[in-house]
Amino acid sequence: MTMHFKSDYRRALPSIALLPLLFADIGFIWLGCAVPTFFLIFPWLFNIPLRVLKRVLATIGIGEKSAARLNLMAKQSFAAAELVSNLHNAWRKDARSSRSGKPTRVTLYTCVAHSRPGLSQWAKRIKLTARGMRHYRITRNWLAYWNATQMRAELAKATPRLLQKIYRPYQSLRLRSQDRFNVLVSHYDFILQRGLGALVLRAARSQVLLGSFSGKTDSAYEIRLSAIAALDREGELALGLYCDQRRLFSVAFTFYKSESIWCIGVGCLQGPRGNDAQERVRHATRDMFGLRPKALLIRLVREIGHAYECKNVILVGNKNRVLCHQVRTGKVLADYDKFWQEIGAMRRPDGDHQLPCDDIPIPNLQDVPSHKRSEARKRIDLTGHAIQVALTGFSGSRI
Repeated sequence: MTMHFKSDYRRALPSIALLPLLFADIGFIWLGCAVPTFFLIFPWLFNIPLRVLKRVLATIGIGEKSAARLNLMAKQSFAAAELVSNLHNAWRKDARSSRSGKPTRVTLYTCVAHSRPGLSQWAKRIKLTARGMRHYRITRNWLAYWNATQMRAELAKATPRLLQKIYRPYQSLRLRSQDRFNVLVSHYDFILQRGLGALVLRAARSQVLLGSFSGKTDSAYEIRLSAIAALDREGELALGLYCDQRRLFSVAFTFYKSESIWCIGVGCLQGPRGNDAQERVRHATRDMFGLRPKALLIRLVREIGHAYECKNVILVGNKNRVLCHQVRTGKVLADYDKFWQEIGAMRRPDGDHQLPCDDIPIPNLQDVPSHKRSEARKRIDLTGHAIQVALTGFSGSRI
């Protein structure tokens, strides 16, 4: 049955809808029940048949289009209120299930499961509710996706901040809310369809060592994988290169489908921190026979993409970075555009850059001066070994 509201009540609905949150945990059970009950009887009390509403509006000079617009606004307000009521009821049901030891479903409030109780948690819940009301269709589909299978639910509960990603800038500023939803859903479909769910779940809980190799001074280099939590605004997965247990560089990336083509989106390439950061990078470059650590990580991402039949790597441009404000104010100094061009990436019309995954050229030693060929050969061998251990670790954790 279609519900029709008087437009005077529309503006009050968002404020009223927040009331269940304020009384959920302070003992006023009757009030927590009364407010959802109000939402159930509200449409019935103020339901006006469409034909009568059209006649009244026509009398006062409002046309059919305006009447349809008011009707649509009323429907949207009711749907938002209904979402809040559903979220609240699901949260209360999950609270009872958790006390009884039964498995709980993923809800929007799973985001604050690990937050300390108090005003901060209430503020987060109210913020999530407001965002859920604003994007209620996407939110409904988003939560349904995570509750569809046990593996998805476990991933969402392992890092609750995952559920907020559809509301915040993610990977590239050119992505809007629906785009973020599509990218994230396609990423996890990719992961689960290729048997990588167990690996990603492990990497979400703690870093996973994919493999290690040595430089010419026998320094130990490790390639580690993190998921979701590390660099969470720039990508779902993060490869980290460590030297003697200290991080050198990390790259954040996401698998997604663009125009029926599987791609890898790179949203961040982060270097080391500390007063000795530059010296550590120089030492690692010399130790790896002139191979720059950040160039190695991009090469590893391309090789992973090639192994899993991805077509391109999409590299975020300076103006599309989610930390664009920090870049403009000088807090972030890395020039992505310059480095992407150095490694041969092609600039796209949207401001990002692109590299192919299936056309990775092999260096020709004949083009290298004779006195540098020995080091170039060792650099190629080291790169090949690093690629092998990374791919073995990435694919060896399938179930």
